[in-house]
This record gives sequence, C-alpha cells and structure tokens, in this order.
Amino acid sequence: MTAAYNSGSTMARTLESLDPGTPVYAGETRVGDVRAVYAEGNARIAELLVVYWDARGEDVAIPTTEVESVDDDSVVLMRRESDQYGDLAPFDAGRFPTMKKLK
Repeated sequence: MTAAYNSGSTMARTLESLDPGTPVYAGETRVGDVRAVYAEGNARIAELLVVYWDARGEDVAIPTTEVESVDDDSVVLMRRESDQYGDLAPFDAGRFPTMKKLK
C-alpha cells in the first residue's frame, strides 16, 4: 500500500491513473466505486474523486486529502466508518467549474 497522499508523491500518479469502477473503502467496509478523477485547471495532480456512494445511491465529491491509501485494487479513505462521511456533498460538475476530468 502507498502512504497517505502528499503533493508530488507517487500516490499523485496513482490517483491520476485510477480507473472508474475501482472500489472505495472506509475501513473494511466497501462504500462505493470511483466514477471519475478531477484536477484544478491544467494541473495533473488529482484533487477530487467522484465516488458512487452505494448507501446514498448517488455520486459524491471526495477531496483527495481524504484518501489514506491507494493500491492496485482499491482506495481506502481516512475515516474508518462509512457513517462518518454523511457530510459529503453530492457531486455536481457545475459546482466545480475550474476542475477538469482526468479520468
């Protein structure tokens, strides 16, 4: 597993290359899957993951600062319990006009 996300780390490249459908976990609980990865403007460093959150039945925006680790098979979030993510906003591309989709 890769260490927590830091700008310029190898995880930045891993986040950028995440494929849609990659499972996302809070602790041991699978909470959804990656739908897209976004960066600010022309940057290539991932800043936002769009995740389909199974329990909510909708896409949510997750800042990459919430990512604890990434490996070949999954993304693990910082907070260990899925109910700790009730504050995530539904993803609406119109709320992020300067962001561009990387994948």
